[in-house]
Amino acid sequence: MSPKDTKRRDYYTRIIDALNQRETWENRQRLFYQARYFGVRRKVKPWPTAADLHVQLIDTAIEKLKPSFVNSAIGNDILSSFVPMRQQLTPLTVSAERWFDYQMREKSNFQKEIVSVIDNILLYGRGVAKVIWNEDRKRIDFEAIDPFHIIVPSYTKEFKDADFIVHIISTSVDSYKANPLYKQDENFIKTISGKPSKSVGLRSEIQDEIYRREGITQEAENDRIILWEMYTPSEDGWKVETYSPLVIDTDVRKPFILPYKHGEPPFVDFPYEVTGGGWYSPRGVAEILLPGENLLNKLKNSLSDYVELANRPVFEAQNPISLNTANLKMQPGQILPQGLKPVQFSQPPFDFQRLMLEERMLAEARMGNPDFGAGSQYQVSDRKTATEISALQAQAAASGDLRNRIFRMGLSHLFKQCWSLYVQYNKRDLMFRYAEETGAMPPEGIHEEYSIEPKGGLDFINRQFSLQKAVARMQMFQGNPFINQGELVKSVIEQDDPSLVRRLFQDPQAGMGDQAEDQAMEIATMLATGLNHPTTTRSTFRFFSNSTKQRRCASNPWIRPPCRCLWRTFNSTWLPWSKSIQIPLEPFRNSFVMRLNRKCVLPSKLLRRPHNQPLRCPLESPSNATTLPTGGVGKSLQVGKRARRKRQGG
Repeated sequence: MSPKDTKRRDYYTRIIDALNQRETWENRQRLFYQARYFGVRRKVKPWPTAADLHVQLIDTAIEKLKPSFVNSAIGNDILSSFVPMRQQLTPLTVSAERWFDYQMREKSNFQKEIVSVIDNILLYGRGVAKVIWNEDRKRIDFEAIDPFHIIVPSYTKEFKDADFIVHIISTSVDSYKANPLYKQDENFIKTISGKPSKSVGLRSEIQDEIYRREGITQEAENDRIILWEMYTPSEDGWKVETYSPLVIDTDVRKPFILPYKHGEPPFVDFPYEVTGGGWYSPRGVAEILLPGENLLNKLKNSLSDYVELANRPVFEAQNPISLNTANLKMQPGQILPQGLKPVQFSQPPFDFQRLMLEERMLAEARMGNPDFGAGSQYQVSDRKTATEISALQAQAAASGDLRNRIFRMGLSHLFKQCWSLYVQYNKRDLMFRYAEETGAMPPEGIHEEYSIEPKGGLDFINRQFSLQKAVARMQMFQGNPFINQGELVKSVIEQDDPSLVRRLFQDPQAGMGDQAEDQAMEIATMLATGLNHPTTTRSTFRFFSNSTKQRRCASNPWIRPPCRCLWRTFNSTWLPWSKSIQIPLEPFRNSFVMRLNRKCVLPSKLLRRPHNQPLRCPLESPSNATTLPTGGVGKSLQVGKRARRKRQGG
């Protein structure tokens, strides 16, 4: 026997031991799976037709918590925030964020698989995502793996520190034959297909309950093949070996070293809670709420039994008479024989509905997702005050923040692995779409020196409450010079609908620049055609006047900025076009200057300047006057103290 076969058999023995050690954990998870979807059935019924009901407490709690996790993962306009660890321009970082968001959302199955991972987190206490690069499709493929598919030593805390990792793959015979990387031998395929033997440690009693639909570890049919994909650490990296547990000495696929530069196995785990134990210590929602659901099921069944006995009573005969019970019919107007009367049951010593409500409220408070309107449904007298509800909301938010932090740690790890794969394999596909625009990612912005974190805050409460907080924050800091007003507005729109950020948000400076450019193009077109449009000219002057007022309000209130922006616009836009189309701007220039004369108190000799000379703002001193590259220098004009005081006062 070769050293390779000996080492594999040693690993095979350790894998079987790990499967045997987690037998109790598997049985408990089978019970949790059954409790969520079917409920724990009554072992003994008082009569054959007695009620066997299921109160879906676990499934309700999972469905309430799942949207919060999904919104934390994919609910923002951008998936992650990039912070460069070296000097680079901000637009380059923004392009990297948008390009990564486009690749993850629209060129991978991330959004679909992360929802399955979240469902496994809430049900079993741990979710696992597999992240691999698909060379054929030139994209990242994600796979949500059931915790039963992964075999690791019980003392493992993180995948990167595991002694071995086994991914159990269940595939059909046709899918196996369609994969050119697998060994294509008919006799070998017949050997490894069908139902595996019990010697591989796969327990059929668990599979009959959970795996029959999914086909995870073994199938009764002969069209299923079970493969073990084993990852073991080595000096060159993680070694990958694929073989069947029925024929462990034969490779299904040629062994190879994982080529990813991040140096980690292609798995990311998401625990629901962090404890001091090993791999199987985290609890899910099902394990936490199972006692409460069992009590609710018992109360519901007892209430149904009482209703059944009250509607279909038991009769007793006081006199010894001969009675054929087959002749008795329970129907309106039926006359009972003499001496026969129904047995009267006493009233129950407690209220079933109230007990069920209290147990439900305790379970929801335990999960940090209380329903404050549940008490009013049954007219509970001890209703909570507004102060008490506010305190409970704060406590629930703190509990949700803790779960969100734990989830975001795994999400950050997944994003870092994905970015590393894009840096390694995807430097050619640089086009991306953001909102209604397309762009190209600069190649120099694709590097590994980024700190990547999921986008969004840590609020784990409902969207309406988050929107109220955002609106209150905006009202508090609106107009504050120390607060970025654009980001403040964007935070409110994100809480309402993240998709609206791309459609509604616009930088006011960029908007005024676009309008100025459109107006300048219209003016150039009108002048080139030789038409006189006084109405459009007045509208143009009104636009520049409003623009000046907006800039004045946005600046320091103690300093009134001069109208130098208008002079620069004239010199940089209208004067070059006048020279290019060879049309004199003397009438238009004089009208422009006279319009400004109302605001700046201009000297009259400014009107006598040649029309082919650039204008200079009279409020600028010769030392700080702006030199424009569009014309001659010209002589600076000074305004007296009286004119300056008049302008500041006006």
